[in-house]
Amino acid sequence: MNVSEFNFSRLLHMTAHAWRQAIDRRMKDSGLSMSSWLAVAAIAGEEAPMSQKELAHRLGLEDASVVPLIDRLVRQQLVERIQPEEDRRKRLLHLTSRGAKLYEKLKIEADNLRSELLMDINPQELAITEHVLQRLLIATEAK
Repeated sequence: MNVSEFNFSRLLHMTAHAWRQAIDRRMKDSGLSMSSWLAVAAIAGEEAPMSQKELAHRLGLEDASVVPLIDRLVRQQLVERIQPEEDRRKRLLHLTSRGAKLYEKLKIEADNLRSELLMDINPQELAITEHVLQRLLIATEAK
């Protein structure tokens, strides 16, 4: 594969896809896919329980698409849905103790993988790349 032949959009897509596959391979033994891992990490990163709608937005998914993902995490006893007294239509998501333990273990794996993948990249180049990706994300969300 000659990556120099790819235009920016294709290279961005293929890099994101390859990154996801690397994480999927690393997380394989945990029973979590990249999507599940990202959901668990998003929930773990919040001090207060988050709504299903907030999780969908954080993951870049439609509200309806996140429901089967949450259902799987609930069946795996990693996440629980909490119904607040003040709004019976709303469902808040909270990690179970099992989910929190798995998150801590997998966070170490994800951090190690990220370090391995970025090991040969100059820190200044990485900082520029992160800056460009942040600007691109902001620009695309505004469209």
